[in-house]
Amino acid sequence: MLTVVRPLANAAQVETWARSNGFSNIIPANWHVTIAKTHGPIDLGGLVRDLSTLVVPASSNRLVGRMGGTIGLMFRSGAIETCHREFRIAGADWENKGFRAHVTIAVDDRRRSLDGVKPFAGELVFAEEDWFLPPFTPAG
Repeated sequence: MLTVVRPLANAAQVETWARSNGFSNIIPANWHVTIAKTHGPIDLGGLVRDLSTLVVPASSNRLVGRMGGTIGLMFRSGAIETCHREFRIAGADWENKGFRAHVTIAVDDRRRSLDGVKPFAGELVFAEEDWFLPPFTPAG
């Protein structure tokens, strides 16, 4: 199993937007974009962890929507989509039909309407990739 994420480095700015739109039960310290999450084997030989900061430019072309029990801020990033594709080529599976870069903002309690919520349009700044591998267990 491998999970690759980029933490949202400017979560404080996005938090201000989220709270101004009525999101209160949020944990900005946990916000990130998931690039890959796989449960099966993957060939890491051709993959290199990206240690750079990634800035997704400001855009009014974003969505806030329900995503399987959560509410996400969906956005486009060629760099993140390319990275996801590289992991898929290396053998990573993906739980959903397609890949849509997003930051999960809140758990969806289905009580609030998303009508009138304008998506955060500022820059999204992501820190270096974090790779989470399961602990090594020697055969024995």
